[in-house]
Amino acid sequence: MKVSYTLDKTTNPPTFVTERLIMRPFKEGDEGEVFAYASDPVNTEFMLWDRHNTIEDSKAFIRFELDCYRRGNCYDYAFVLKETGKIIGSGGSMIIYPPHCAEIGYIIDKSYWGKGLVPEAMRALIHYYTEVLTLRRIEAKHFAENEKSGRVMQKLGMQYEGTLKSKVFAQGRYWDCAQYSLILPQGGK
Repeated sequence: MKVSYTLDKTTNPPTFVTERLIMRPFKEGDEGEVFAYASDPVNTEFMLWDRHNTIEDSKAFIRFELDCYRRGNCYDYAFVLKETGKIIGSGGSMIIYPPHCAEIGYIIDKSYWGKGLVPEAMRALIHYYTEVLTLRRIEAKHFAENEKSGRVMQKLGMQYEGTLKSKVFAQGRYWDCAQYSLILPQGGK
């Protein structure tokens, strides 16, 4: 799989520039654009977290992200559309199991669904994880009802491993989760 992006290692986490996106760390002041996608019930229907009900929810999310960056254990990004400079979603990994595994996740505003932007972003991140961090396993799961997310994982070359019954309690109910992974031989090489 050919991956093309520019990497700026001067930020923590590093910034990626793909064909159509800038994937950068969140910063104070992003809360308005985060709220725009994170408060929409359609966008957040299948998220592990509750929809943002107030701008304060989005501010709290950004504070959380900034704290994770300071601790050095977070690779979660704002997806900025190059064409407009607007944040249209986010994704990355909040869970990294050194030295071999990361779990990825993503959300994008429904206006941009079906345009290949999430696979574009995640390919850059997966390439970084496997070639720079030399992780061996990348994993992701989606609520079984969210088949579109499964198609994204398949586009990334991930393999379906099975469905975990009642794996997650979120948004007031238990969800079955489809588990996917991408295994790289010898730690990404």
